[in-house]
Amino acid sequence: MLKFTGVGSAFNTALGNTNAFIRKNDSLLLIDCGGTVFERLIKYKILEGIKNLYILITHTHPDHIGSLGDTVFYSYYILKIKPFVIHPDKETLSQILSSMGVSEEIYEFIDSTNYCIEDKTLGKVKLEFLPVSHVENIPAYGIEINYDGQCFFYSGDANDINKHILDGLENGRIKRIYQDTCGADYPGNNHLSQKRLLEIIKPSLRNKVYCIHQDAYFDSDLAIRSGFNIVDEIEDLV
Repeated sequence: MLKFTGVGSAFNTALGNTNAFIRKNDSLLLIDCGGTVFERLIKYKILEGIKNLYILITHTHPDHIGSLGDTVFYSYYILKIKPFVIHPDKETLSQILSSMGVSEEIYEFIDSTNYCIEDKTLGKVKLEFLPVSHVENIPAYGIEINYDGQCFFYSGDANDINKHILDGLENGRIKRIYQDTCGADYPGNNHLSQKRLLEIIKPSLRNKVYCIHQDAYFDSDLAIRSGFNIVDEIEDLV
């Protein structure tokens, strides 16, 4: 369903900042736009020929918005399009962009927790931004996405999975979860540890869970042996 330009945590720079996308012909949907993302969008020619661009932001940490300004600038001045930036907290994110010199005249901001993209190429993409547990000083969201007849959940950065999402996975409403998963395990962790993931996802459902935002301590062999999926970078998907 999703492809990724990077699958790493903020400090796992070898894997790049976690960023997902769906491209269909000249329309592109991005989820997050961290510091390494713009360079990879150019490297893999993902922006080439794009006429419709939708950028979903889960929260405002640098590894999720660090190259958002560059991407908006490139879209407006090179691609000659106004990208749509979609995030529930317009005041915070627009102020950050403004401080970078990115004026609201060169992009369209959508600040809704429930929104339906209706694109002639992508078709309908229904979005629901759901608050997740990450850090106390900024809001963070996961995104439930209904697209192409399937519902899936993208966690963003989160140290737990709420009951609504787990129930959806259990009853089949949600077909897959892309979940922030780290190897580090300690009290107060802002990300979901592999140990905790093993506790909350029963073995029969683990094949529907895809581990993203991997830190340097993440044990991919353990994840695979336990029945989970590992998301690869774009080199292995194109």
